[in-house]
Amino acid sequence: MTSNAAEVVESIKEIIDSELARVKKENPFFRQFPKEAKAEHFKWCRHLYHLSKHFGELLKLRWERFPDVGHDVFSTHYEEEKDHAEMLRKWMIGIGLEDPERSLPNYETEHFISLQYRAVASMSEQMSMLIINSTSEGFAHAVYLHAYGILKEIGFDNLEYWAIHCEADEEHSDVYHLIGGMTDKELREAKHLVKYTCDTLDKMLASWFE
Repeated sequence: MTSNAAEVVESIKEIIDSELARVKKENPFFRQFPKEAKAEHFKWCRHLYHLSKHFGELLKLRWERFPDVGHDVFSTHYEEEKDHAEMLRKWMIGIGLEDPERSLPNYETEHFISLQYRAVASMSEQMSMLIINSTSEGFAHAVYLHAYGILKEIGFDNLEYWAIHCEADEEHSDVYHLIGGMTDKELREAKHLVKYTCDTLDKMLASWFE
C-alpha cells in the first residue's frame, strides 16, 4: 500500500511536533539556558560552531548530489547558511570567548553531524528533506527563538547571527509541500529516522549543558 502526500506529512509532522514539545519542556537547553551576560556561560557555543561549520559543507554536498531537483530549497539553503559559522565565531570572540577553531565538538555533537552527512550521502531527496529540513531545522528554529529572546533580554548586543536564524530556520523547515507519497516500507523508515533524529538532537542539546 501507499500513503499519499497528505498522510505522510500528517504522520511525520505529528512525530516532530510531539518530540519538540517534549524537548522544550524537559531538555536542559531550554530549562537551564544562561540568564547572565557572561562569556563563561556560553562556552557551549563551541559545539554549535562546529555543527554550523559542517552544516554549510553538507548542504553544499546535497546541492551537488541533487543538481536537477525541481525546487530551489537545496541551493538557497546552502547559500544562506554558508557564512553562518563565521558569524558565530566572530560573535563568540567578540564577547570574550576563545576562538572555537581551537576546540573540538563533543561526541554528541559529532553524532548529530554524522547523521546529517548520512542524510546527504545515502538518503533519498525526500528523506533528506525530512531529516535535515523538517526535523533538524524545525528543532533549530525553536532553539534560536529561545536563545535570541534570552540573549536580547540579558543585554547582549550584536545579535545578528541569532536573529537571522529565527527567521531563516522557520523558512528552511517549511518543506512539507514538497513531500510526496510513500510506500508503507518507506513511511516506516521515514518515521524511524525522524524519531532517531529527534532523539539525537535531544541528546546533543542536553550535552551542551552537562
